[in-house]
Amino acid sequence: VIMSKLLNLGDHSDSSSSSDLIEFRKLKSKISSISRMESKPSKCFYCAKETTQFCNSHSVPASFLRNISVDGELYKNNELIELPFIDSEKGVNNSGTFRVICRDCDSAIFSEYENKDNYINGPTDKMIAQIAMKNHLRNIDKRLFEVSLYDKMKDGIPGFDGASTGSFMEKYIIETNEINRLDLNEYIRSFKRAKRVIDKGYKDEYYLFYYEKLDYTVPMAFQGELSLHFDLDDNIINNVYNKSKKYKLQSLHVSVFPLESQSIIMLFIDKNDKRYRSFYKQFRKLSKTERLAAINFIIFSLSEDVYISKNIHESYIKDESIKSLAGLTSIQFSDSDVVNSEVLKKSFSFSNMNSIPNYLTNDSCSFE
Repeated sequence: VIMSKLLNLGDHSDSSSSSDLIEFRKLKSKISSISRMESKPSKCFYCAKETTQFCNSHSVPASFLRNISVDGELYKNNELIELPFIDSEKGVNNSGTFRVICRDCDSAIFSEYENKDNYINGPTDKMIAQIAMKNHLRNIDKRLFEVSLYDKMKDGIPGFDGASTGSFMEKYIIETNEINRLDLNEYIRSFKRAKRVIDKGYKDEYYLFYYEKLDYTVPMAFQGELSLHFDLDDNIINNVYNKSKKYKLQSLHVSVFPLESQSIIMLFIDKNDKRYRSFYKQFRKLSKTERLAAINFIIFSLSEDVYISKNIHESYIKDESIKSLAGLTSIQFSDSDVVNSEVLKKSFSFSNMNSIPNYLTNDSCSFE
Protein backbone atom coordinates (compact mmCIF):
# COMPACT_ATOMS: atom_id res chain seq x y z
CA VAL A 1 0.00 0.00 0.00
CA ILE A 2 1.40 3.39 -0.99
CA MET A 3 0.95 6.07 1.66
CA SER A 4 0.74 9.33 -0.25
CA LYS A 5 1.36 11.65 2.68
CA LEU A 6 4.05 13.96 3.98
CA LEU A 7 5.01 13.91 7.63
CA ASN A 8 3.80 16.99 9.47
CA LEU A 9 5.42 17.77 12.83
CA GLY A 10 2.30 19.60 13.92
CA ASP A 11 0.26 16.41 13.62
CA HIS A 12 0.32 14.73 17.03
CA SER A 13 -1.83 11.82 15.99
CA ASP A 14 -1.20 8.22 17.03
CA SER A 15 0.15 7.15 13.64
CA SER A 16 3.20 4.91 13.91
CA SER A 17 5.42 7.20 11.85
CA SER A 18 4.52 10.32 13.83
CA SER A 19 5.12 8.36 17.02
CA ASP A 20 8.50 7.18 15.68
CA LEU A 21 9.56 10.72 14.87
CA ILE A 22 8.55 12.00 18.29
CA GLU A 23 10.63 9.24 19.90
CA PHE A 24 13.44 10.14 17.50
CA ARG A 25 13.32 13.78 18.60
CA LYS A 26 13.35 12.81 22.26
CA LEU A 27 16.42 10.67 21.64
CA LYS A 28 17.98 13.53 19.70
CA SER A 29 17.42 15.89 22.61
CA LYS A 30 19.12 13.53 25.08
CA ILE A 31 22.40 13.30 23.20
CA SER A 32 22.54 16.79 21.70
CA SER A 33 24.95 18.27 24.25
CA ILE A 34 27.52 15.51 23.73
CA SER A 35 27.29 15.84 19.96
CA ARG A 36 27.60 19.62 20.20
CA MET A 37 30.86 19.33 22.13
CA GLU A 38 32.35 16.67 19.86
CA SER A 39 31.39 18.43 16.62
CA LYS A 40 33.08 21.69 17.58
CA PRO A 41 35.96 22.46 15.16
CA SER A 42 39.47 23.08 16.46
CA LYS A 43 40.10 26.07 14.19
CA CYS A 44 38.16 29.18 13.21
CA PHE A 45 36.55 28.50 9.85
CA TYR A 46 37.41 31.98 8.60
CA CYS A 47 40.99 32.73 9.72
CA ALA A 48 42.01 29.06 10.28
CA LYS A 49 43.67 29.89 13.62
CA GLU A 50 43.39 27.32 16.38
CA THR A 51 41.00 28.44 19.11
CA THR A 52 38.78 27.19 21.89
CA GLN A 53 36.97 30.54 22.16
CA PHE A 54 34.36 30.45 19.42
CA CYS A 55 31.97 33.37 19.16
CA ASN A 56 28.25 32.96 19.73
CA SER A 57 27.45 34.31 16.26
CA HIS A 58 23.85 35.19 15.34
CA SER A 59 22.34 34.07 12.04
CA VAL A 60 20.12 37.17 12.21
CA PRO A 61 22.05 40.14 13.64
CA ALA A 62 21.16 40.55 17.31
CA SER A 63 20.54 44.29 16.83
CA PHE A 64 17.72 43.43 14.40
CA LEU A 65 16.25 40.80 16.73
CA ARG A 66 16.10 43.32 19.58
CA ASN A 67 13.80 45.54 17.51
CA ILE A 68 11.00 42.95 17.81
CA SER A 69 11.82 41.36 21.18
CA VAL A 70 9.63 41.74 24.26
CA ASP A 71 11.63 41.85 27.49
CA GLY A 72 14.51 40.34 25.55
CA GLU A 73 12.51 37.34 24.32
CA LEU A 74 11.09 36.08 21.01
CA TYR A 75 8.91 33.23 19.83
CA LYS A 76 10.48 30.48 17.77
CA ASN A 77 8.24 28.84 15.22
CA ASN A 78 7.63 25.95 17.61
CA GLU A 79 5.08 28.35 19.11
CA LEU A 80 3.10 27.36 16.02
CA ILE A 81 3.93 23.64 15.87
CA GLU A 82 3.72 23.09 19.66
CA LEU A 83 6.03 20.10 19.95
CA PRO A 84 6.07 19.41 23.70
CA PHE A 85 9.84 18.85 24.02
CA ILE A 86 11.05 21.85 21.99
CA ASP A 87 11.32 25.40 23.39
CA SER A 88 8.85 27.92 21.97
CA GLU A 89 10.61 30.99 23.36
CA LYS A 90 14.19 32.18 23.09
CA GLY A 91 16.18 35.07 24.47
CA VAL A 92 17.82 37.30 21.87
CA ASN A 93 21.30 36.20 22.98
CA ASN A 94 20.47 32.54 22.21
CA SER A 95 18.41 32.97 19.05
CA GLY A 96 19.81 31.45 15.87
CA THR A 97 23.37 31.17 17.14
CA PHE A 98 26.27 29.14 15.76
CA ARG A 99 29.87 28.64 16.89
CA VAL A 100 32.45 28.05 14.14
CA ILE A 101 34.39 31.34 14.00
CA CYS A 102 36.47 33.24 16.55
CA ARG A 103 35.39 36.48 18.21
CA ASP A 104 37.79 38.66 16.23
CA CYS A 105 36.44 37.37 12.92
CA ASP A 106 32.81 37.68 13.98
CA SER A 107 33.28 41.35 14.87
CA ALA A 108 34.96 42.13 11.56
CA ILE A 109 33.69 40.00 8.67
CA PHE A 110 29.96 40.84 8.90
CA SER A 111 30.21 44.47 9.99
CA GLU A 112 28.98 46.08 6.76
CA TYR A 113 25.74 44.16 6.36
CA GLU A 114 24.92 44.23 10.09
CA ASN A 115 24.99 48.05 10.14
CA LYS A 116 21.45 49.35 9.56
CA ASP A 117 22.81 52.65 8.19
CA ASN A 118 24.24 50.80 5.20
CA TYR A 119 20.75 50.08 3.87
CA ILE A 120 19.93 53.68 3.08
CA ASN A 121 20.98 53.15 -0.53
CA GLY A 122 20.58 49.39 -0.73
CA PRO A 123 23.14 46.62 -0.14
CA THR A 124 26.52 46.47 -1.84
CA ASP A 125 28.06 43.39 -3.47
CA LYS A 126 30.21 42.95 -0.36
CA MET A 127 27.19 43.09 1.98
CA ILE A 128 25.36 40.46 -0.07
CA ALA A 129 28.43 38.20 -0.05
CA GLN A 130 28.69 38.64 3.73
CA ILE A 131 25.08 37.48 4.13
CA ALA A 132 25.73 34.46 1.90
CA MET A 133 28.90 33.63 3.81
CA LYS A 134 27.14 33.75 7.17
CA ASN A 135 24.31 31.57 5.83
CA HIS A 136 26.87 28.98 4.75
CA LEU A 137 28.70 29.12 8.10
CA ARG A 138 25.41 28.66 9.95
CA ASN A 139 24.67 25.58 7.86
CA ILE A 140 28.19 24.21 8.28
CA ASP A 141 27.69 24.41 12.04
CA LYS A 142 24.33 22.66 11.73
CA ARG A 143 25.65 19.84 9.57
CA LEU A 144 28.77 19.27 11.71
CA PHE A 145 26.49 18.87 14.69
CA GLU A 146 23.95 16.70 12.89
CA VAL A 147 26.52 14.30 11.42
CA SER A 148 27.85 13.70 14.94
CA LEU A 149 24.36 13.54 16.41
CA TYR A 150 22.94 11.03 13.95
CA ASP A 151 26.01 8.80 14.28
CA LYS A 152 25.42 8.67 18.02
CA MET A 153 21.68 8.19 17.71
CA LYS A 154 22.20 4.82 16.07
CA ASP A 155 23.64 3.59 19.38
CA GLY A 156 20.43 4.61 21.14
CA ILE A 157 18.17 2.34 19.08
CA PRO A 158 17.93 -1.22 20.44
CA GLY A 159 19.10 -3.76 17.86
CA PHE A 160 20.28 -1.12 15.40
CA ASP A 161 23.52 -2.26 13.75
CA GLY A 162 23.97 0.41 11.09
CA ALA A 163 22.76 -1.89 8.32
CA SER A 164 19.25 -2.78 9.38
CA THR A 165 16.54 -0.47 8.04
CA GLY A 166 13.51 -2.20 9.44
CA SER A 167 11.87 0.74 11.18
CA PHE A 168 11.02 4.19 9.94
CA MET A 169 13.48 5.69 12.44
CA GLU A 170 16.40 3.50 11.34
CA LYS A 171 15.84 4.22 7.67
CA TYR A 172 15.42 7.92 8.37
CA ILE A 173 18.71 8.14 10.34
CA ILE A 174 20.76 6.35 7.66
CA GLU A 175 19.38 8.31 4.71
CA THR A 176 19.45 11.65 6.52
CA ASN A 177 23.07 11.35 7.57
CA GLU A 178 24.16 10.45 4.05
CA ILE A 179 22.51 13.68 2.92
CA ASN A 180 24.03 15.59 5.88
CA ARG A 181 27.55 14.64 4.78
CA LEU A 182 26.91 15.67 1.18
CA ASP A 183 25.37 18.94 2.36
CA LEU A 184 28.33 19.66 4.63
CA ASN A 185 30.80 19.38 1.77
CA GLU A 186 28.64 21.61 -0.41
CA TYR A 187 28.26 24.28 2.29
CA ILE A 188 32.04 24.32 2.82
CA ARG A 189 32.60 24.87 -0.91
CA SER A 190 29.99 27.64 -0.96
CA PHE A 191 31.54 29.30 2.11
CA LYS A 192 34.97 29.32 0.46
CA ARG A 193 33.44 30.86 -2.66
CA ALA A 194 31.74 33.65 -0.66
CA LYS A 195 34.97 34.34 1.24
CA ARG A 196 36.90 34.56 -2.03
CA VAL A 197 34.32 36.99 -3.46
CA ILE A 198 34.79 39.24 -0.41
CA ASP A 199 38.59 38.97 -0.27
CA LYS A 200 39.02 39.65 -3.99
CA GLY A 201 36.30 42.31 -4.22
CA TYR A 202 34.50 40.49 -7.04
CA LYS A 203 31.31 42.07 -8.37
CA ASP A 204 28.00 40.54 -9.52
CA GLU A 205 28.71 37.04 -8.17
CA TYR A 206 25.27 37.03 -6.54
CA TYR A 207 22.04 38.16 -8.14
CA LEU A 208 19.83 40.32 -5.93
CA PHE A 209 16.46 40.14 -7.67
CA TYR A 210 14.34 41.57 -4.87
CA TYR A 211 15.08 44.40 -2.44
CA GLU A 212 12.26 46.08 -0.54
CA LYS A 213 12.34 48.65 2.23
CA LEU A 214 9.01 48.67 4.07
CA ASP A 215 7.97 51.73 6.08
CA TYR A 216 6.99 49.66 9.11
CA THR A 217 8.56 47.08 11.41
CA VAL A 218 7.50 43.53 10.61
CA PRO A 219 6.96 41.20 13.61
CA MET A 220 9.40 38.54 12.42
CA ALA A 221 13.08 38.16 11.59
CA PHE A 222 14.76 35.68 9.29
CA GLN A 223 18.04 35.08 7.51
CA GLY A 224 18.97 31.88 5.73
CA GLU A 225 19.35 29.89 2.53
CA LEU A 226 16.44 27.70 1.46
CA SER A 227 15.90 25.28 -1.42
CA LEU A 228 12.62 25.95 -3.20
CA HIS A 229 10.82 22.82 -4.42
CA PHE A 230 8.77 24.56 -7.13
CA ASP A 231 8.46 27.83 -8.98
CA LEU A 232 5.23 29.83 -9.04
CA ASP A 233 3.80 27.62 -11.80
CA ASP A 234 4.59 24.37 -9.94
CA ASN A 235 7.58 23.49 -12.12
CA ILE A 236 10.30 21.66 -10.17
CA ILE A 237 13.32 23.75 -9.13
CA ASN A 238 14.93 21.31 -6.68
CA ASN A 239 14.10 17.62 -6.72
CA VAL A 240 14.59 16.71 -3.06
CA TYR A 241 14.08 13.03 -3.86
CA ASN A 242 17.01 12.87 -6.30
CA LYS A 243 19.56 10.76 -4.42
CA SER A 244 22.38 11.17 -6.95
CA LYS A 245 25.59 12.49 -5.40
CA LYS A 246 26.04 14.62 -8.52
CA TYR A 247 22.72 16.41 -8.04
CA LYS A 248 23.13 19.70 -6.17
CA LEU A 249 20.26 21.49 -4.49
CA GLN A 250 20.36 25.18 -5.34
CA SER A 251 19.72 27.80 -2.67
CA LEU A 252 17.63 30.93 -2.42
CA HIS A 253 18.95 33.40 0.17
CA VAL A 254 16.18 35.18 2.07
CA SER A 255 16.57 38.02 4.58
CA VAL A 256 13.89 39.76 6.63
CA PHE A 257 15.46 42.42 8.86
CA PRO A 258 13.17 44.41 11.19
CA LEU A 259 14.61 47.85 11.92
CA GLU A 260 13.30 50.38 14.43
CA SER A 261 10.64 51.82 12.13
CA GLN A 262 11.32 50.06 8.83
CA SER A 263 12.02 46.59 7.48
CA ILE A 264 14.46 45.32 4.88
CA ILE A 265 13.56 42.28 2.76
CA MET A 266 15.95 40.71 0.24
CA LEU A 267 16.03 37.69 -2.06
CA PHE A 268 19.16 36.69 -3.95
CA ILE A 269 20.87 33.68 -5.50
CA ASP A 270 24.35 32.64 -6.54
CA LYS A 271 24.73 33.71 -10.18
CA ASN A 272 25.52 30.09 -11.11
CA ASP A 273 22.20 28.73 -9.81
CA LYS A 274 20.30 28.84 -13.10
CA ARG A 275 17.32 26.76 -11.98
CA TYR A 276 15.79 29.85 -10.32
CA ARG A 277 15.38 31.76 -13.59
CA SER A 278 11.72 30.86 -14.02
CA PHE A 279 10.99 31.70 -10.39
CA TYR A 280 12.45 35.20 -10.34
CA LYS A 281 10.91 36.06 -13.70
CA GLN A 282 7.50 35.00 -12.38
CA PHE A 283 8.15 36.74 -9.05
CA ARG A 284 8.82 40.08 -10.76
CA LYS A 285 5.35 40.01 -12.29
CA LEU A 286 3.61 39.81 -8.91
CA SER A 287 2.18 42.80 -7.13
CA LYS A 288 3.90 44.03 -3.96
CA THR A 289 1.26 42.33 -1.81
CA GLU A 290 1.66 39.05 -3.67
CA ARG A 291 5.44 39.19 -3.38
CA LEU A 292 5.22 39.57 0.38
CA ALA A 293 2.74 36.69 0.53
CA ALA A 294 5.11 34.50 -1.49
CA ILE A 295 8.10 35.33 0.76
CA ASN A 296 6.00 34.70 3.87
CA PHE A 297 5.00 31.31 2.43
CA ILE A 298 8.61 30.40 1.55
CA ILE A 299 9.89 31.12 5.05
CA PHE A 300 7.21 29.31 7.03
CA SER A 301 7.07 26.29 4.72
CA LEU A 302 10.81 25.69 4.48
CA SER A 303 12.53 26.86 7.67
CA GLU A 304 12.52 26.19 11.40
CA ASP A 305 14.67 29.28 12.09
CA VAL A 306 11.95 31.91 12.18
CA TYR A 307 11.88 34.43 15.04
CA ILE A 308 8.58 36.09 15.86
CA SER A 309 7.70 39.03 18.08
CA LYS A 310 5.61 38.22 21.14
CA ASN A 311 3.60 41.31 20.16
CA ILE A 312 2.17 39.42 17.19
CA HIS A 313 -1.60 39.38 17.16
CA GLU A 314 -2.83 36.13 18.73
CA SER A 315 -4.92 35.22 15.70
CA TYR A 316 -1.73 34.88 13.64
CA ILE A 317 -0.28 32.35 16.09
CA LYS A 318 -3.49 30.36 16.59
CA ASP A 319 -4.38 30.09 12.89
CA GLU A 320 -4.57 26.40 11.93
CA SER A 321 -3.32 26.94 8.38
CA ILE A 322 -0.03 28.51 9.55
CA LYS A 323 0.39 25.76 12.15
CA SER A 324 -0.01 23.11 9.47
CA LEU A 325 2.39 24.84 7.07
CA ALA A 326 5.06 25.40 9.74
CA GLY A 327 4.95 21.70 10.64
CA LEU A 328 5.51 20.47 7.09
CA THR A 329 8.52 18.33 6.25
CA SER A 330 9.54 16.66 2.99
CA ILE A 331 9.69 13.29 4.79
CA GLN A 332 7.45 10.91 2.89
CA PHE A 333 6.19 7.37 3.28
CA SER A 334 6.04 6.30 -0.38
CA ASP A 335 8.84 4.61 -2.35
CA SER A 336 7.54 6.15 -5.58
CA ASP A 337 9.27 9.41 -6.56
CA VAL A 338 6.34 10.25 -8.85
CA VAL A 339 3.93 9.96 -5.93
CA ASN A 340 6.32 11.87 -3.67
CA SER A 341 6.57 14.82 -6.07
CA GLU A 342 2.81 15.04 -6.50
CA VAL A 343 2.22 14.94 -2.74
CA LEU A 344 4.94 17.52 -2.20
CA LYS A 345 3.33 19.80 -4.75
CA LYS A 346 -0.02 19.74 -2.94
CA SER A 347 1.61 21.10 0.21
CA PHE A 348 4.36 23.38 -1.13
CA SER A 349 2.64 24.87 -4.19
CA PHE A 350 2.52 28.68 -4.22
CA SER A 351 -1.19 28.37 -4.95
CA ASN A 352 -1.47 27.98 -1.15
CA MET A 353 0.37 31.19 -0.30
CA ASN A 354 -2.74 33.31 0.32
CA SER A 355 -4.37 30.73 2.56
CA ILE A 356 -2.12 31.59 5.55
CA PRO A 357 -1.71 34.78 7.61
CA ASN A 358 0.92 37.09 6.15
CA TYR A 359 3.39 38.13 8.87
CA LEU A 360 4.95 40.71 6.55
CA THR A 361 1.92 43.00 6.39
CA ASN A 362 1.50 46.19 8.39
CA ASP A 363 -1.50 44.92 10.35
CA SER A 364 0.04 41.72 11.73
CA CYS A 365 1.48 43.30 14.87
CA SER A 366 1.32 46.32 17.11
CA PHE A 367 4.48 47.73 18.71
CA GLU A 368 4.01 49.98 21.68
